[in-house]
Amino acid sequence: MPDATIDLPLSFQVPKEFTAIDFSASAEVNTNRLIDRLKTAAPGASKEEVAHAVLTQQSMYELLSAAGAVYAGTLMYRPEKAKPGVGVASVVLTVTARPAELSNEQTVHRLARTMGAIYPDAEVGVVRLAAGPAVLMTEERKVERPVNLLGDGGGPTVVRQLHTFVPIPGRLAMADFAIATENLADWNSCVEILAEVCRTITFGTATAA
Repeated sequence: MPDATIDLPLSFQVPKEFTAIDFSASAEVNTNRLIDRLKTAAPGASKEEVAHAVLTQQSMYELLSAAGAVYAGTLMYRPEKAKPGVGVASVVLTVTARPAELSNEQTVHRLARTMGAIYPDAEVGVVRLAAGPAVLMTEERKVERPVNLLGDGGGPTVVRQLHTFVPIPGRLAMADFAIATENLADWNSCVEILAEVCRTITFGTATAA
């Protein structure tokens, strides 16, 4: 897996199958890279599927840039198991730096309580990773513009996402590692992908905030 580093004392690795969005490049450059990757991952994709992939990535680029994302990548494939109408499926992996009130383990438990109150329908819990304590949150959302490439024209769909919030030692910040897909038939594989990424998290020398 290639290394991914950001302007924080944090590094991690992502599977090589993911195509990273380059936030330093233009939307046009990222679009061309996406189309090239689609030719390999989903040969024979229809013009509608390609167009939807481009629109989805452009929207994601704008949203994630505004949210402070430090990494975003997409995995596109033709699923063996999927709900009717799914031609080309996608998985979105993101890492976003977020402010935190505390820089120690207390922030994990406080965040878990807050998330549980704000998102009563989500599954929220605290786990201990090799990199330290973290908050897990799984939720589903109905969206009008799906992240996957649907053969039915891209109507409203349900997207499931898993967030892993990892405090960054010595900083009033945490990293939000998240994965999302609407192809729920492959959800267990998505969970394992995120777990694999989280197992590679390492911290450098942190500077106190």
